[in-house]
Amino acid sequence: MSLSNADLATVSDLAARRRATTTVAQAEALTARVVDTDRLAVSLLDEFRAAWSTGDHDQMTAVILAAIDLDQAAPGEPRLMDEIRGIQMPAAA
Repeated sequence: MSLSNADLATVSDLAARRRATTTVAQAEALTARVVDTDRLAVSLLDEFRAAWSTGDHDQMTAVILAAIDLDQAAPGEPRLMDEIRGIQMPAAA
C-alpha cells in the first residue's frame, strides 16, 4: 500500500511524487529512525493546518494518530497533541 491516497492533501507536486513512491511500511520505518523530532513535529503541524483549512477529516485523523505516536516516542519533548488542540480551539479573548 502506498501513501498516494493522501495526494489530494499535498501542497506540492514533489510531496505527491514522494508519497506515490513511498509505502506505508517505509514511512513507518523512517519515522521510527527520526532523530529530529522538532522537524517531524513542524511537518505534522503543517499537514494538520492544511487538512484543517480544507476540512479533510481523514487527513486530520491520520496526522493526529502520527502526533500521538510521536508524543509517545519522545516523552521529553513538548507534546504535539497540545499544539494540535490549540489549533482546534478558538483563542480566548
